[in-house]
Amino acid sequence: MGESEAEGQATGTEGMARLAGFSDGVFAIAITLLILNIEVPESTASAAVAVAQVIREWPDVLSYVISFLVIGNYWIVHHSIFEDVDSYDRRFLWLNVVYLMFIAFIPFSTSLLGDVPGRFPVIVYAGTLTLTSIVLAVLWRYAWTYDLLDGTVDGEKVRDVTASILTPAVVFAGSILVSFVSAQLAMYSWVLLLFADSARERLLGGETARG
Repeated sequence: MGESEAEGQATGTEGMARLAGFSDGVFAIAITLLILNIEVPESTASAAVAVAQVIREWPDVLSYVISFLVIGNYWIVHHSIFEDVDSYDRRFLWLNVVYLMFIAFIPFSTSLLGDVPGRFPVIVYAGTLTLTSIVLAVLWRYAWTYDLLDGTVDGEKVRDVTASILTPAVVFAGSILVSFVSAQLAMYSWVLLLFADSARERLLGGETARG
């Protein structure tokens, strides 16, 4: 692997492996930090007290489950993108670093969501995930625009992947608006993510058929 100049492209399995390995490490740390916000009952507590303490932790447990699945989904999409990338340049590296910065911030916003009531933690959490999706979409489109993808990727796949990446951004950005009416309702709106993929596929499929 070699880099011709500061803004030049670099190729090679070793360089891509290091880039993917660094990214995977950030994902692994972020997803592990999520569990630290859940307090374990004291060893001296009776069974009834321990159960009561666990029940009191349910907001943190729910936040943990949501964020674990969200980070897991971001990793799957990121991994899929890197399977199509066969070269990179300095701007691509920095875009990836910014993306990982938002991934690493998710445990903090998750902690806020579980510990602080009201609209503010919902806005921070949803805003973090909205920006995470947008940066990943920019990373993907940058790779396409500057020929960093392998030759098997066509415009239709670029469109489909972009739509898949931005779907969570639409849901989370919408939930920020909903939070000004009700923070709890905004959190319930995240359930839409379970149906977003099928709705998007039907929409894109219908547009393709009309085209």
